[in-house]
Amino acid sequence: MDTTIQCPRCDQEIDAEGPACPACGHIHNGTLNCQRHPEREAAGVCVVCSDALCDECDAIDEMHHACADHSAIPVIEGWAQIYTTSDEMEADLIKGNLQSEGVDASVLSQKDRSFNVEMGELSPIRVLVPAYNYLEATRMLKQHMDASGEVVFACPSCGEAFDAGDATCRSCGTPLPTPAA
Repeated sequence: MDTTIQCPRCDQEIDAEGPACPACGHIHNGTLNCQRHPEREAAGVCVVCSDALCDECDAIDEMHHACADHSAIPVIEGWAQIYTTSDEMEADLIKGNLQSEGVDASVLSQKDRSFNVEMGELSPIRVLVPAYNYLEATRMLKQHMDASGEVVFACPSCGEAFDAGDATCRSCGTPLPTPAA
């Protein structure tokens, strides 16, 4: 018995039993009441936090539903942008570390391989996670951000990977970057 259906709004394959599409927030199974206005029927659910949203609370664009707190997060076909960089190796490292923590991640690069010129902001490399994993992935990345906002997964002295919360490198004893407050 197939328990998946195609979302009528975004065409993603989704769980038929779930109340809403995780990619776009379209309610496809029953009705929900708005989280903030319980007397109103929800138009959709936020793809990031899953709060049910009435028309007034929905900062809807044409592709997905989002609450006011998460409307500024770039979402591409159900994938939320969690980090941008111009360094492909950094993006792949962040992707790999998120995956090792159990969060699906993907890298979207718009770099033109035919030019050897660095285009900086004109060619961002995006690290994406499923929108419904955005909050968890953000929490994970913050555990590895230094005071300047850079994501650091390895000792700056010897390059050995470290776990969030480690104060010193287990390999060489060097103090590790302090996470941002």
